[in-house]
Amino acid sequence: MSKRLIWVVTIFMGLAMASLILVQAYWIRNAILVKKKQFDQLITRSMIDIRGEVERLEVTKISSRLAESLIADSAFAAQLLTTADNDGTAKPVMDPNRLIPEGADEEIDIDGLRKKEASHWLNSRREFVDRVIGAMFYASPDIENRISNTELESVIRQVFTDSGIDLPFEYTVIRWNNDTAYHSNGYDPFAEAEYYRVQLFPNDVYAHANYLKLYFPTQDDFLFRSLGYLALSSLLLTLAILFSFAVTVFIMFRQKRLSEIRSDFISNMTHELKTPISTISLASQMLGDNSIPAEVKNIGQISKIISEECRRLGSQVEKVLQTSVFDKGKLKLRTDEVNMHEVIAGVVDNFSIQVKSKGGKISILLQAEDFMLLADQVHITNVMSNLLDNAIKYCNKEPEIVVETANKMEFLMITVTDNGIGISRNDQKRIFEKFYRVPTGNIHTVKGFGLGLSYVKMVVEAHQGYIEVESDLYQGSTFKVFLPLIDHENHAKN
Repeated sequence: MSKRLIWVVTIFMGLAMASLILVQAYWIRNAILVKKKQFDQLITRSMIDIRGEVERLEVTKISSRLAESLIADSAFAAQLLTTADNDGTAKPVMDPNRLIPEGADEEIDIDGLRKKEASHWLNSRREFVDRVIGAMFYASPDIENRISNTELESVIRQVFTDSGIDLPFEYTVIRWNNDTAYHSNGYDPFAEAEYYRVQLFPNDVYAHANYLKLYFPTQDDFLFRSLGYLALSSLLLTLAILFSFAVTVFIMFRQKRLSEIRSDFISNMTHELKTPISTISLASQMLGDNSIPAEVKNIGQISKIISEECRRLGSQVEKVLQTSVFDKGKLKLRTDEVNMHEVIAGVVDNFSIQVKSKGGKISILLQAEDFMLLADQVHITNVMSNLLDNAIKYCNKEPEIVVETANKMEFLMITVTDNGIGISRNDQKRIFEKFYRVPTGNIHTVKGFGLGLSYVKMVVEAHQGYIEVESDLYQGSTFKVFLPLIDHENHAKN
């Protein structure tokens, strides 16, 4: 897949994802607006019910006071509380603890009563009703004298409970001149909330208007919660799709990058393998050319070239074979007791000729007292070879390499220090990645597959060790390999 096609697919998927998110956001917004409208309608009806309950409460209180006053007058009480049967016996018609006479809602049989008693009964009740209406008509202008803060809060809670509203609320009562009569303990006049308002006692003739004003501190949370699992599932689904989209794009670009790296790898591998093959082929032709006298052929030099190129070719083939290690993702170690000082000495000896040919020097300081490891000798030898090979390749002057050993707790520390071009801070984070090659600036002769250090790290970690690097650009590099020493007690038991 071409890079342009990947970008086209990514942009198309991005637009589709953006459209999906917009649709989801629009749907959730509309759902919240519908819930908000329903909530407003419910609160509006409840506020009207609160106003009605407040008025009924005032009528009840006025009626109770007048009833107590009128009942104190025995003559009025007798007329109010009794009537007569057809046989002339007294009969109670009103319970003094009730505001409405018993049977008041039923049709009164006036003909069944004596005219005199009926007249007194009706007049008494007319007087009672007139006094109630008069008390309401000339109500006190102060809202506090008509309903208390406690009574109002009780009414609000009861109406909200009956309406199924279980949200916390705060309220205040505002007079006609915008002064506050009283309010709830947590009322905040500057709260960022939607306020609901209703006029109390709207039927008053002379009293000033008073308003009940309230709000719900957690109204927004209630509206979101009211959407329930539907909104939550929609949100989770959108997040899941977003995550899948991001992972898909990441994988596409990663695969494209790996494809480019593999292409470069094949190109480098072809060049690396063709060079020694061409040199060996040329040397073989010289040896087989009978037109050149034997004393002129310099057979010793030619055989040395062939030997060196064969070694180089073998090294390149070994590196190619190392790619199978990465494909499988796991090393199969054949462990045995290994004398690391002997391994280091052998590898240094193999690279000493190459270092001297460049006018440099390589030295070893074997200071470790315990240097026996339980390791795979082939892979451990390759680790040292890769580190020394890099120290030589990435040097733009006469190489100076020092290999040291020391004991650090239960580890053998092997240090390889060079005076090469160094590694920048950014590159140090990636040098152990597969196929990654550090930019070499003006050193154009450096070839490789980008497998060396990633292979080194894999081998060291397979031996339960670890590797560190210390370097500054143009100041050389130091690689420290830590490999666990043999636990002689456990090893003896095994």
